[in-house]
Amino acid sequence: MPGLYIITGSNGAGKSTVGFSYLPIDIQNNYSIFDGDKLFMKKQRELWESGIRAHKEAKKIAYQFVSDTFDTIVTNALKNNDNFAYEGHFTNDATWDIPKKFKLAGYTINMVFFGLSNPDLSELRVIDRVKNEKGHFVPRNTVEDNFYGNLQKLNQYFTLIDKLTIVDTSETNHTLVAIFKNGIIEWSLSKELLPEWFTENLTELVKQIP
Repeated sequence: MPGLYIITGSNGAGKSTVGFSYLPIDIQNNYSIFDGDKLFMKKQRELWESGIRAHKEAKKIAYQFVSDTFDTIVTNALKNNDNFAYEGHFTNDATWDIPKKFKLAGYTINMVFFGLSNPDLSELRVIDRVKNEKGHFVPRNTVEDNFYGNLQKLNQYFTLIDKLTIVDTSETNHTLVAIFKNGIIEWSLSKELLPEWFTENLTELVKQIP
């Protein structure tokens, strides 16, 4: 049975840098992760170098390119009954349409969620990576929307996921928080050790923990 592999979480939580290492070895060895943000930035640079210097126009073209590329890859994966891995934010109902589509096609849905202690840390991580030229800038309002939106929708849709792995990446040494299978807790930290961002925002998941 093919699998859909999703990496998500707060901005600056490590999706692009360490997310790949949390996937099964056979996926790491044979597949790449679709990263829409990286592709968007690459396309914008290409457009700039080609002579399109109007920021608004370049942004529009790059966004459409990413959208079309993603749709093509998704279509091909489903057509070939092949595995697919991607990262992104799941902050509204529409962003969950792709996991639902793969689920209906018989795929196992696997998600790795990276959480941070608060939006301030998320913003600081974004600022640091921009300074080090290792990532793109994200405005504060978007950081907050992604921080809380990802959690809110995970709290709503977690039963859709066959295997959900939740990791706290607030510190240098990451902490495995919980593993759910088919919406049922398989393993977790004891309740008194669960991070605050988890207990306050993932109330439906907390209910599954004895």
